[in-house]
Amino acid sequence: MLLLACLLSCAPRPEGDALPCTVTLRPGDSIQRAVDEAPPGAVLCLPRGTWTETVVIRKPLTLQGAGATRTTVRGRDLSRPVLTVGPLEPAGEVVLRGITFADAAGTCAAPGGCAHGLLVTGPAAVRAEGCAFSGNGGSGVAAEGKARVTLLNCTLRDNVGYGIFAQGEAEVVATSITVAGCRSGGVWLAGDARLSLTASAVRGGEGPGAWVRDRSSLVASQSTFADCGGHGVWVRDGATAELTGCTIARARDAGAWAEGQGQLLLTDSTVVGIWNGVEVRGSASARLERTTVADVRWDGVKASGRTQVALVGSTLRNGRGSGIRIEGLAQVELRDNRIEGWQAQGVLALSGAQPIGAGNRMAGNGIDLVGNLSGALRAPLREPLADTLRFPSPGYSTLQEAIDALRPGGTVVVAEGTFVGGITVGKPVRIEGEGTVLLTARSAGEVPVASLVGGADLVLVGISLGFGSEGLILGADARAELADCVVSDHRRGVHASDRAEVVLLRCRLSRNSQGGMGLWGESRGQVLDCTFTANGVFGIAVGDAAQLELGRTLITQTAGDGALVLRDRAQARIEGNTFLRNDGIGVALYHRLCLGTGATFRGRVSGGENSFAGNRAGDTCPAELAFLATAGGELDWQR
Repeated sequence: MLLLACLLSCAPRPEGDALPCTVTLRPGDSIQRAVDEAPPGAVLCLPRGTWTETVVIRKPLTLQGAGATRTTVRGRDLSRPVLTVGPLEPAGEVVLRGITFADAAGTCAAPGGCAHGLLVTGPAAVRAEGCAFSGNGGSGVAAEGKARVTLLNCTLRDNVGYGIFAQGEAEVVATSITVAGCRSGGVWLAGDARLSLTASAVRGGEGPGAWVRDRSSLVASQSTFADCGGHGVWVRDGATAELTGCTIARARDAGAWAEGQGQLLLTDSTVVGIWNGVEVRGSASARLERTTVADVRWDGVKASGRTQVALVGSTLRNGRGSGIRIEGLAQVELRDNRIEGWQAQGVLALSGAQPIGAGNRMAGNGIDLVGNLSGALRAPLREPLADTLRFPSPGYSTLQEAIDALRPGGTVVVAEGTFVGGITVGKPVRIEGEGTVLLTARSAGEVPVASLVGGADLVLVGISLGFGSEGLILGADARAELADCVVSDHRRGVHASDRAEVVLLRCRLSRNSQGGMGLWGESRGQVLDCTFTANGVFGIAVGDAAQLELGRTLITQTAGDGALVLRDRAQARIEGNTFLRNDGIGVALYHRLCLGTGATFRGRVSGGENSFAGNRAGDTCPAELAFLATAGGELDWQR
């Protein structure tokens, strides 16, 4: 009672923006007793010193220290917060100024621990200015229920839990704060919690920079998430994360990861120095506007599942993988972006849904577009004005520039020599070799020499394709006719998928380590008067619902399963060919008696008058294919 007798008239004069003290405590005085005896609205001042106790506040008042480096309250009771606020009666606000809340000890099963620096349970409002929450066994600041917490110029450092832990209907507004080295992660939001983060930094820790789950929401601006042990920002379930003018850097996993039905929006932000820049899975959605993803270790943006992703006016730059990798049934919109410096593909689309968009500028990629997408996504390097031109030419530094400069249906004549390919074709063109012409991949064995995408209709005459991951890869509704060409020394010589069509006339495919030619999806292939020699795994493979017409062709010295292998619902007509000295089977189906049970053939094979000799594992398998060596017949296992 004597403490309360010291009214404003005898309190120490405030320094700077300090409030006049209602009560001033000394080290050794009980904060809890002063709190219990103070009237609502009182200002309790803690000068320089350290207090060790567990404090509970259930009325509006101000707890004012001499500065976070001078005034410290250390936790006393195991598995309890240093300071617990709420619920408040009467309603109002607790203000904390210039104090460190530290060293709460003990554990519990709660995700963010129990031994927090500050726990706010609603209904209650707390405003902390210039405070520090450090070294606690739980989280730095925890808010639950209908708590309202404002943090200004605070530091949350080296807590075992999270820097900020909010759940229920809690709302946290944080400005100019630093979260550093918190073991579990920087921020954890659950339930319907909300966090607004401005001009702040979240660094270090073994977990994510921000984990946003359930129906919670993170709105961050002009803030940094860096050096996190997990994802920079992780949004899942039905939660949302909206970042404007933020930087995500050097996270161990993805820069931003969205899954479930989570929603992610990055505007005017930067993601740099990450494994994958942005990864979107499940049924999540993401939108990147005027955002840069740069210098990542693999893919810039990866979309899979049934996600919806939009990139508008953004920059994807420098990585070993793809600028954008699309899988599953992901739906992606790409408009007016810059995609450059990817060692593999600028855009790799393995999705059943074609991405939409236009105006994307591409440069310095291993190859610009691959897969089920349209050539219209890519802005040409040159205005298409020419009907015929020659390469090399002083006017075109790359073959891609020359192709882009052609009108649809135009022709480029390539002079004798060896040139770097890495070309993307998305329109009708003709490429002719003059003498001996070899096109190679931009990166040997890593990317295709040529990629055909939606809208492509390529005629390739007298050209050799060498030393790529594929010599020629086709997707979407692309079409190619190769005459008198050589495709050699790749992992896969020719690879067609989706609804693509490829015709090979008088071509040689050799020394392709995974196979000479593969037809997948609903693609179609016609191979006439060709030679397949010394390819690995298979000479030709046909799977999914693809179709093959094979005639007057020699397949020899195949090192793997078979010269011609068929699986799934494939269909093939095989007439007048020679299968000679292959290590595997001449013609084989994926069947339990032949090539195992991993993929079962249930398609159709017809033909005859083929020649078989010296195939080490047999000429045909199963035995029902023996008609291929006779005048003809059919095997139909469709069902």
